[in-house]
Amino acid sequence: FERRDSAILQGAFLRADKLCLPSALSSLQKADWSRVGHLVLEAVREICGQDELSVHQTTKAASWIKKVVCVVWLKLLCREMGEDVEIEWRENSFFSLQSGLPEVNHVVLLEVVMSMAAAKTFANFLLYLPQAQICAELERLVQHVRSSPTRDDDVRLFLDVWWELWKGRDEEKTGGQDNIEAMFARQFARLSSNCSSLSPQAAKKLKLDTTDIQTSLPVTDVLHILLHALKDIKDHISTTDLCYQALSISLDALYTEFLIDQAVVLPTKEKMHILSKIASIKERNDEKLSPELIHEAQRDLRASHAPSQFQPQKMTLGEALKIVTEVAQFWQSSGLLKHCDSSKPSYSAFRLEQSVQRVLTALSETVTHTDDQETDKNILRGLLESLAFPSIESTPEVNARVTAIIINNRLDDYQNLALLFAGEKSWAACEEHWIDCLEKNQAAFQQCDTLLKLASTLMSKLQSDSTNVSHCRRLMKVIADIFSALSLKDKNIALADMLRLSSRGFFGFSIPSALTDRFEQELNMAFNCIIQGGGGTSTVASPGNLSMAASLVARVAFQNPEAALRSCCHSAIFNKAAFSLMANILQQLPGLGGQVERKSSSVLLCSCLQEIIKTKSLSANEKEQFLQFLELLMKPVMTVEGEERRQSFLLPQEVVNFFVLPNISTVGECLIIFLLHTALSVEVEEPGLSPHWVLDCSPFPLLYVLAQLLSQTVRFVSCWCSGGPELCSGSTTRWRNWIGACVST
Repeated sequence: FERRDSAILQGAFLRADKLCLPSALSSLQKADWSRVGHLVLEAVREICGQDELSVHQTTKAASWIKKVVCVVWLKLLCREMGEDVEIEWRENSFFSLQSGLPEVNHVVLLEVVMSMAAAKTFANFLLYLPQAQICAELERLVQHVRSSPTRDDDVRLFLDVWWELWKGRDEEKTGGQDNIEAMFARQFARLSSNCSSLSPQAAKKLKLDTTDIQTSLPVTDVLHILLHALKDIKDHISTTDLCYQALSISLDALYTEFLIDQAVVLPTKEKMHILSKIASIKERNDEKLSPELIHEAQRDLRASHAPSQFQPQKMTLGEALKIVTEVAQFWQSSGLLKHCDSSKPSYSAFRLEQSVQRVLTALSETVTHTDDQETDKNILRGLLESLAFPSIESTPEVNARVTAIIINNRLDDYQNLALLFAGEKSWAACEEHWIDCLEKNQAAFQQCDTLLKLASTLMSKLQSDSTNVSHCRRLMKVIADIFSALSLKDKNIALADMLRLSSRGFFGFSIPSALTDRFEQELNMAFNCIIQGGGGTSTVASPGNLSMAASLVARVAFQNPEAALRSCCHSAIFNKAAFSLMANILQQLPGLGGQVERKSSSVLLCSCLQEIIKTKSLSANEKEQFLQFLELLMKPVMTVEGEERRQSFLLPQEVVNFFVLPNISTVGECLIIFLLHTALSVEVEEPGLSPHWVLDCSPFPLLYVLAQLLSQTVRFVSCWCSGGPELCSGSTTRWRNWIGACVST
């Protein structure tokens, strides 16, 4: 197909060359293109398989349009720079296609670009050239536009190339080092290098061949060339829309070259509203909302708020502003700048309004104010007032669709827009499209802030009077799936966030039983899987099993922290030998204990344990598992890989404050005694850096407990002593050592 397509293109150019007889394409005049250009255009359409080249180009069409512009341009450059064929066939990747074309001139190149609506391609090629060469090519373009006849299409080409230069390379539409633009740049560099080493005679010939640009000293100020060209062709612009377009482009160029030195970062919501307004305008003008449309709108927006890559060398702000305002006044007096039609708003008018406002705001913030500047500002203010631009509004439905397109296609700033998408409850009302976007783009929402926004949105939907159970079930699953894909560190951050939001997660209020039943089923399956997987009978689970178990618990815990912790506690106490695994799991999930910010607040866990020991009569073995479970949770461990500091899921002082001190009256209960013993026996991290935690506890209850223990111990030992002096002596020593250790601690 490549050879066939190349032959079709070469044949079209050769027929066009013959049609020029007795002249040739190498000397074609602008007015004569209409006689021969249709042959080339028809060939390109046949190759691309498209009747219309200006809209919705296929990948093949876009590639061939680039290739045609590249090959025609290189053909022209090779002719101008006297390329040696012996070198060219080895070095030029396009030699086979290029060699089959007749000689051409700049008229052919620019008319081909205009006929194929390839201003963007032409500008992208320009951006790979040195600035001096860019200026030289722009001078040729300007000369072509000025030459008779100057048509609206010529002006449109000029403005499109100008704005595409300001937008910069479209990196998303180009490949790597082997893309066509890069190959063009390499060929140009090679030709330039060869040209610099030409003999004096060849160099003289080259100079004579390129005298179509009449200038003694070449201008290398891009904006100077473009603004003066606009001033020269203002008489040839005959439509209101082109006037709007020219003014908005020139004002944006002025703004980005003189009035800002760093990119203006718009808030995400403001950016979204602008894009939605653009989408609304385009749709009202019968354009289909598409990723390409949004992508180009984003490029327009970015180019309007980022410093220009072209630095002023000759032109000043005052001179640039004067040209723009003079051109505006000329068109205003000619009746071309009319009131905007509110029934069918114009994108050019919308852009012009934004451009004028940006420039006026920036000028008002400048330090120096001259009389000329004040005059120019008044002209711009008058322009705003006289045109009376209609107010453009966008609906939540359009906002949601535009944002969904950006997320679906991973367009610029999609992650920030995903955060906005997750939290806008009015968009969530468009349930089907909204949830579809979430389901298809879960990776875009895998940030803790975004996940929390989604959780809040779900809670709002669950609390509404008309809860759609089916949609809520889908949303709950999507949120759980997104959470499950997070790293362990982010899972813990998200768990801590959820705890701050609600200790019962999505189930903190009355919700349909279909949802609670589904969650209960998932909760039971998770813990059955963990216990039946063998973890319940092993002291230490393998890292792989532990990671999987922690992920299962984390998933249900994010949906309902309290229910997940209650199940953990129940399994630890009532499933034989499961306390170790449950402790290991919780130590992997410090977020459930509020430890993400190196603070512990395990009130929820303590409440769950308290509920169990108060409502159930524990056997001796269950009490032992309870104690060992708490002991493991109080031990400092490395909770998350990479952390420098060991942490306890449950701090000893929390155990004392929650279980021991409130139960002083039952101090005779062995469970309370052993809890205190276990808490006091926990190794203190970095003991020399801070006072012992026990000093922060209220001293009187602790002293009371210890005194009671001592009294009971003495009575117990006294009774025991009746069994004989040896037994009495040994027992007393052991008990006193234990009590002494507690007191000294």
